[in-house]
Amino acid sequence: MTARPQHLKTGLLPAIMLFCIIAAGISSAGCIAMTGTDPGPVRIGVLLPESGSLAMNTLDELTWAADALNRQGGIGGRMIEFVYRDTGTGNISAYAEELAGRDDIDIIIGPATSTELMRIAPLVTGEGKLLISPSATSGVITTDYEENDRLWRTCGADGQQLKAIFRILRENGARNVSLIAANATYGETFARLAPATAAMNGIRLTGTVFVDASDDFAGIALRIGEEAPDTVVAAVYPEEAVRIADALHAAGSSADLFLTDAGRSPHLLGSLGERAEGIRGTSLSSDPSTGYAIAYEEIFGELPPPFAAQTYDALLLAVYTTARQEAAPAESLAESLRWVVSGDGITKGWDSQEASEAVAMIRAGARPLVTGASGPLRFAEKPSAGPLVGYYTCWAIEGGVFCESTPVPSADVDPALPGLSYDPVSGNSGGCRTVIWMVYPLVKGDRSFADSAYRGLFRAQESNSFIKRECTYDDLPLLDTVFSARNFTEKPDLVITEGFQFTDASRAWAEANPDIRFFTLEQADFRLPNTCDVVMVPYGASYLGGVMAANITATGRIGAIAGAPVSVIAPFVEGFRAGSEAYDPSVNVTVRYVGESFEGFGMPERAGAIARELRSEGVDVILMIAGASNTGIADAARETGDVYLVGEDTDQSYLAPNLVVASVVKQIDVVVRHAVEGELNGRFTPGQEVWTLENGGTGLFISPRFGGYAWVAADWRERAIAAENDYLKTAAL
Repeated sequence: MTARPQHLKTGLLPAIMLFCIIAAGISSAGCIAMTGTDPGPVRIGVLLPESGSLAMNTLDELTWAADALNRQGGIGGRMIEFVYRDTGTGNISAYAEELAGRDDIDIIIGPATSTELMRIAPLVTGEGKLLISPSATSGVITTDYEENDRLWRTCGADGQQLKAIFRILRENGARNVSLIAANATYGETFARLAPATAAMNGIRLTGTVFVDASDDFAGIALRIGEEAPDTVVAAVYPEEAVRIADALHAAGSSADLFLTDAGRSPHLLGSLGERAEGIRGTSLSSDPSTGYAIAYEEIFGELPPPFAAQTYDALLLAVYTTARQEAAPAESLAESLRWVVSGDGITKGWDSQEASEAVAMIRAGARPLVTGASGPLRFAEKPSAGPLVGYYTCWAIEGGVFCESTPVPSADVDPALPGLSYDPVSGNSGGCRTVIWMVYPLVKGDRSFADSAYRGLFRAQESNSFIKRECTYDDLPLLDTVFSARNFTEKPDLVITEGFQFTDASRAWAEANPDIRFFTLEQADFRLPNTCDVVMVPYGASYLGGVMAANITATGRIGAIAGAPVSVIAPFVEGFRAGSEAYDPSVNVTVRYVGESFEGFGMPERAGAIARELRSEGVDVILMIAGASNTGIADAARETGDVYLVGEDTDQSYLAPNLVVASVVKQIDVVVRHAVEGELNGRFTPGQEVWTLENGGTGLFISPRFGGYAWVAADWRERAIAAENDYLKTAAL
């Protein structure tokens, strides 16, 4: 659940009435007119690997981010350009000297590793330039550069990761752990802090060994075998991780291999193949509440790799610092960056619209509270220590891919959407662009309803021009105030509310604001000229899921875990039960609820406990219809690996690729994009839309590894549609 945006929790409620942000980009023409010269592009140096075992999609990611910002006007009309040097080849020290010596480059993003940073930091910061590393995580950097205010990191130090690792191991029952650490700056932090961290978690550290690429890994594996650990934690780079995995396998070790962030790489999958199955680890992640991972997947067709979000945020810090330098040219670069991350005004997010609004505000002297793809961009007094909060995910290799758990923060934090923002300088929304508000039931990151809606919103914004504002159910008091008072500074043209819990509010808002159009998802036909409600009926798709579950079960017992006994859940449960009975009347269906109301859709630990109860009762196939709580069900199923799952709303195979056989999908992303583009094209139609299996609004998505079940939809679709039509004759929509 999200907290109300921070600027609304600080006594500013009387001023909430939604002033508008200045349009992206105070034009470059204005700058030229004042100075008489074209300042040219903003050039940012990049020292990151494009080749070799450490390579990710760094250049592609940065290019995507810069292109999006440039489409919004860049930095006051100045376009962002990169001067890129591939540190996977060549001499990084020579590259650093070259870029630091250029007069047209003030900020350099990189390098990738802690060893490289220790080598080049004096070369870059000694020239008065800023160096921002997205992935050099060694704790040694904090101590060695604590007085250097020109060295920054957008990644947390490894002490945070080590705490996360041993907490995960403790929760998974580990008792004896051996540590293998790279004989480099990176491994030093893990070796130094591991004994105390292990002891705090009740785990015995059986031994620590440092390794170089030239070491005898077979001998190391034999030595570890003598220690008899249940888990081997390896804080090494990908090439060493591959050799450790092979050596442990050859030695017949039964210990689990758990890697730190540096070991996670496509190189691991390519080198080990099937031998990589079951390897686990941790890595820094994006903040799930930002939607960055969804946007990344839409652009690149895969989830973001480790440090992608931190690399994106390094660019944001560079851009914001440059904007601040234009407003306060007498400041040093370090002073400007410190000013940027100390903002206490309106919360501004990571995406190109939010970032461009932040740029415009900073150039105008305003001080937004900037957040990034990786979370809040807040730093301790010593910037070399990295952000105060980072998000970590526990991953496992299943079916040849990296599968991630829901990221968790390294410290307590209240996620905050950018929300309904304003520009205290101009109060000008920047022209005639359509303004659309999206109101989610939960903060993004639920991997279900909210995330699917955001995916549709992102797709719409990629191909259309409009201003978006985002809120959640937690902002209901604020929204009630705004809509009842009709005191808009930035008035929305269209408001999309998602979920049954908004039914009463949506009706009241629409009645009080007849000149605003409301598009509601799964609420009611309000019969107002300015409202359109979409009902997505998953009965037929769930019927197919029931057929599939009845075919899969070996025990004759299947189940469903739902968030709460509310109306939107009923067609899931009834369709699932009917499909199962149609296939095999002897199959028993058990239904359990996580909570009594809305809160049950955000209680993964409780859902996991229910999944374990069902398994103890012999249930071996579970329909997950509990929203964000589904992650707890998937985690519980992994513990035994013999419970198959059916997801909801979106393809949820990523939760456990070897266990999620299918998902009952609602085309929420399609509906949201349809609503946005309908508004933009003047096609808003009041009334009620019913989306079903028959018209393609819902369906059963078969997970990639279970393609053999395609017969379910082929053979049973018509029976499912007929059953759904019978259901619709009596159902109250």
